[in-house]
Amino acid sequence: MPLRLIVAESQKPESEVRKIQFTGGSTYIVSLPKKWVNEHGLSPKDQVRIEWRPSGALRVIPEASAVTRRREVSIELDSVPDEMLLDHLIAAYLSGNQSIRISSNSGFSRGHMKTFRTFVKSTRGIEIANESETELEMISLMNPAEMPLYSSLNRMYLLISSQIRDAVEVILGGDSKILEDSEERESEIDALRLLLERQVGQILESASIESNLGTSRWEAAEISKVVRTLERMGDHSFAICQITKEHEIPSGLSTQKLPLSVVQIWQSAIKLLISNFKRRRISEIHQAKSMLISARKQLEEYEQELMSSRIEINDALYLDRVSESMRRICAYSINMAEVLLNIQAHRESIEVSF
Repeated sequence: MPLRLIVAESQKPESEVRKIQFTGGSTYIVSLPKKWVNEHGLSPKDQVRIEWRPSGALRVIPEASAVTRRREVSIELDSVPDEMLLDHLIAAYLSGNQSIRISSNSGFSRGHMKTFRTFVKSTRGIEIANESETELEMISLMNPAEMPLYSSLNRMYLLISSQIRDAVEVILGGDSKILEDSEERESEIDALRLLLERQVGQILESASIESNLGTSRWEAAEISKVVRTLERMGDHSFAICQITKEHEIPSGLSTQKLPLSVVQIWQSAIKLLISNFKRRRISEIHQAKSMLISARKQLEEYEQELMSSRIEINDALYLDRVSESMRRICAYSINMAEVLLNIQAHRESIEVSF
């Protein structure tokens, strides 16, 4: 039966300096630290994998290890304010814990249980495994490698794009019922954001997860910026849906006139950007960024004109809020284009000796 090692939060990676030795007339060797060998349950003649990283560094992976590692955290509910409980749970989730143990000397109130359910609904792969009057354990059932980063990014993009497309359809006279699930889509965007941030953290910490997901640590750090950018786009697409459901829509709006005319520009630009996470076409990133900068400028000028227009105040407020959200969505998309340029530059760079 394999050993199980619970990784403590305070445990930090260690390093040692060791001399290269020359043996057998043609072989260079470096001995492995005894503590490292013991912690991984290795024995003489066990095999380890040596990976040569792009930076030139070597990585030693204990493939024959009999040790199963798991990260877990404990939360003492009596020391956490009720209004901060969800924040602590999300922090534990983002930290990559496979087990979250919650204890309370006085038991769990209905409010606590509601917060637990909200947390489970707001994440991916978390379930309540064990529960008693004073203790509760949540575990993660999802393997980080089961959901590739780029698939989740693409899902976030599709949700945001569909929110905006449906809002425009309603603005142009479509049935408002198609926006009834806008809150569910917003919740899914938030859940995907948490999942991606959790995965990025695990990539930064675990060499095996980095290899399984096929994303370097440097690129994962850049992707985390894109994740936050998409989440903010989702906030504004949801805001457009909400104001469209709750307020009377001005007459005479068209996709040929501002502010709706920029929607098609944004959709074309963001599609180019999303596709370039996998392919390498710098010209498309340049094109998308130029389109978005132009669209943002058009909306800025449109909002200035609204301030001096003579249309009804309610109509002006509605149009200004839609324009502002679309302008911010374009601005966030410009940020995404810049991150993509960073990623492409890193992919194309090489290390040289001098």
